[in-house]
Amino acid sequence: MKLAFAVFLATIGLTANLAHAQSNLLTNGDFNDPNSVAPPTAWTLWTFGGGWANHQNDASGLDGTYYMADGGGSGAGAGEYQIVSGTAGDTYTLTVDGGAQAWWLPYGEMRLFFLDASSNQLSESFLATVDPAVYGQNYDIAHPWSNFTLTAVAPIDTAMVKVEFAEPNGSGTVWFDNADLQVVPEPSTLALVAGSLVTLLGYRFRRGK
Repeated sequence: MKLAFAVFLATIGLTANLAHAQSNLLTNGDFNDPNSVAPPTAWTLWTFGGGWANHQNDASGLDGTYYMADGGGSGAGAGEYQIVSGTAGDTYTLTVDGGAQAWWLPYGEMRLFFLDASSNQLSESFLATVDPAVYGQNYDIAHPWSNFTLTAVAPIDTAMVKVEFAEPNGSGTVWFDNADLQVVPEPSTLALVAGSLVTLLGYRFRRGK
């Protein structure tokens, strides 16, 4: 009985660690705070050349809640970013819902920057969420909301992870919502959880004989 209880506690602990590893590392990833057009909590907005980074809630939204609309005319751009703690060697997966207004040739990007303790950039990974190079030079084409995933491994000396969404090239407005950053569980952690469960089940099976 004591062994079963000990295994049970170990399994609970490992499962809790696994759940923690899979929680969203971003604050306000759904951009729903505040419930107004004021800048979203925990995110830093940037623009250049007359671009816009709008926190809005209208008919273009995905789920009737607030989202980010970044864009600009030719030679302009905008975006938002958030920096969280990071660990070298960890694998990070960033997901986001994205789309674009039917206006000229919008281009959108999701980005992962890995920084050291002095905020020096060590590496960058990015993925286009809306890209004219992919859908062709078709002007004023709407891009429905879709889900995008970017995965990267933090290099040596990583202390922070910077998550950024942007429309860096102008010529349209792109949308972002429901951003989620997770650390992918190491295979060894999954193996420990599975092994503990098997041990517990095996013990209970033997006791039931």
